[in-house]
Amino acid sequence: MDLMPNGEQDEIAATVAAFLVDRVPVVGRGREHVVSGPEIDAGIWTECAELGWLSLGLPESAGGVGYSLVEEMMLFRELGRGVVPGPFLPGVLAAHLAAAAGDLDLASTIASGAVKVALGTPIGPVSIGATVAGDLSVTHVDDAALVLVCDDRSAALVSIDSCDVDQIDPVEGSITTGHGRADQVRATVHVDAATEPIFVRGLVLAAAAATGVAEAVLELAVAHACERVQFGKPIGTYQAIKHRCSDMKVGADGANAQASYAAVCVRDGIGAWATEAAIAKYVADEAARLNCEGAVQIHGAMGFTSEALPHRYVYRAHLLGRTLASRAALLDRIIGRDMARA
Repeated sequence: MDLMPNGEQDEIAATVAAFLVDRVPVVGRGREHVVSGPEIDAGIWTECAELGWLSLGLPESAGGVGYSLVEEMMLFRELGRGVVPGPFLPGVLAAHLAAAAGDLDLASTIASGAVKVALGTPIGPVSIGATVAGDLSVTHVDDAALVLVCDDRSAALVSIDSCDVDQIDPVEGSITTGHGRADQVRATVHVDAATEPIFVRGLVLAAAAATGVAEAVLELAVAHACERVQFGKPIGTYQAIKHRCSDMKVGADGANAQASYAAVCVRDGIGAWATEAAIAKYVADEAARLNCEGAVQIHGAMGFTSEALPHRYVYRAHLLGRTLASRAALLDRIIGRDMARA
């Protein structure tokens, strides 16, 4: 199995990265922890949709670009590196869901960016099917018309107005967050996992985003270690810093390898592909968390300030670690207590 990207895939990643650096650069938040206004500028959101970011993995028969989960994984890795706001994850998953359910008009509307979708992560038991019932942690609430709810059995789209969402102060200040409750809400569309594994696809894409966080924050730490001078030497020359950076590199590379492997396994139906996706998210979440810790430590006192960049990645790692499945839930799936069906 060849996990190295080909020239076309490298070009996709490079194009996304160049666009983000130019249009959505990573900046410190300063005193404004919670961003006022929309999550993402409407013009930028439309541009991203027109570039095919929401339809990259949709088949051409459904109005998509026709690539696979592997290319989507590379897109989300760059979105993680740029800590990009906006409902990209639920948008991509919702477009796949609508296409799998046979509603090509809805899939096209979502992929065009005209309809935004929030992501509802279950809190405790949630029933998902023709109707949805249960408590939800909802992200990307801003300007959303629908909420995507999924687990390893099924996935559904419901109207956000029917979910009684109360917005709360977010930990990740660039992502609007709320608590919702669905009480036997009728789904707009729904599919089971045998038809389209929305949840597993989401695990891979969330793992890719966390991998991007781990890689980007490592680069911040290394750059600072080369620039910051103590006792007449860059702090990167000292073993305590070098060893920490090395550990961060190992973590980021491992996360990227596992996310790439999981994407290929899910795409091609190889082995226990659902378990590989759960492993990918667990490994990437851990790499993002530990690398963020390392970056803050290497930056010293300024690493704790909102003017510096490491905190942006700390908050995003925290959010991603609670997206779709928590650390404990992933471990349950990996060791088989809740993944016998995989």
